Amino acid sequence: MAIKGIIAEFNPLHNGHKRLIDEAKKDGDTVAAVISGNFVQRGECAILEKSERAKCALMCGVDIVAELPVLWSMSTAQNFALGGVWQLYALGCEEIVFGSECGDIGALTRTADILCSDAFFKKLSKRVNGAITFAAAREEAAGELGADLSLFKNPNDNLGIEYIIAAKKLNLPLKFSCIKREGAAHDSRCVSGDFVSASYIRDELRRGDIAFAERFMPGVLHGAVDISDIADTARLERAILAVLRTKEEGDFAALPDLSEGLDNKLLFAVRAAKSYAELEARLKSKRYTLSRVRRLILSAFLGLDNAFFMRTPPYVRLLGASEKGLAELKRGTFYEVLTKPSQIKALGPDAQKVFGAECRATDIFALALKTPLEAGIEYTRKFLKSEDFL
Repeated sequence: MAIKGIIAEFNPLHNGHKRLIDEAKKDGDTVAAVISGNFVQRGECAILEKSERAKCALMCGVDIVAELPVLWSMSTAQNFALGGVWQLYALGCEEIVFGSECGDIGALTRTADILCSDAFFKKLSKRVNGAITFAAAREEAAGELGADLSLFKNPNDNLGIEYIIAAKKLNLPLKFSCIKREGAAHDSRCVSGDFVSASYIRDELRRGDIAFAERFMPGVLHGAVDISDIADTARLERAILAVLRTKEEGDFAALPDLSEGLDNKLLFAVRAAKSYAELEARLKSKRYTLSRVRRLILSAFLGLDNAFFMRTPPYVRLLGASEKGLAELKRGTFYEVLTKPSQIKALGPDAQKVFGAECRATDIFALALKTPLEAGIEYTRKFLKSEDFL
């Protein structure tokens, strides 16, 4: 029996995710999921606290749930993929399964091979001059080498390519398979049968319409989401502006994924902006996407830096598991897997720094909930056992 892996935000877990989980489990294999922490890749709070999302995953058949720390979960696609792929391999996974718009693992692998080639890097180096975004430069260079450029337009295909590249960079003997995405497009507000985009569900949850969200979530999760559990970055906006206004020249220089000159632009924008929306507008441009801008803003607010950018996480922390999952871990993992925060103390300084950043992020996230929580919940978080609530 193999361990198959999924990298996801489950933000929130919907019918499309359940289809992916079921496909990974169809041969009776154990399924491990690495899920984003309390801040996600688009530069905002997750809609539900990570333990709530881990519980949903266990209820829907996942056997092992690990967290992707904030330094990777709220980051570029490359860094997000690197952290997630490494953690799944450390958990003993042999194969990673992901959703894809094209559904063609061969096409995705061929594109990943092109992006890892010396010829690609030579062409890319001639284009990375600040005139266009990195993404545009990468697309131009890859296109000259025969890559299917349509794949770069699809967010799930793009991320799948990054998973394959991460495994190549880390020299990991992982297999990959993909499942063709069905239903509504990414970020769409269209309803397609039992499927809508996660962003549409999040919007309705923030409005308080849990009934709408449950129409597109697995039946086992109906009643599992409470309105008091809903988080919204908007509740932090004044606090973000207040903290960033205390920053001085040079304070933004070590932010993750920072381009030359963007730290000064951020400093000036922070001093001029009278609202969070204005701050975003002052920073967003053709060169800097809204997601990147939001990640920079929140990284500065949370005190995150580039010390671990494009490095593998120093530990794997489980949020929950089934008995089957724990049994498979004992046989398959080569890496120390943590289930209690007290275990962090025995690890080195890198682990301490990463966990410290996670604690700060969670304490701030607790104030974004409709019903705020006290600080320190990383230390009181209970390890979830699926048998306790199934």
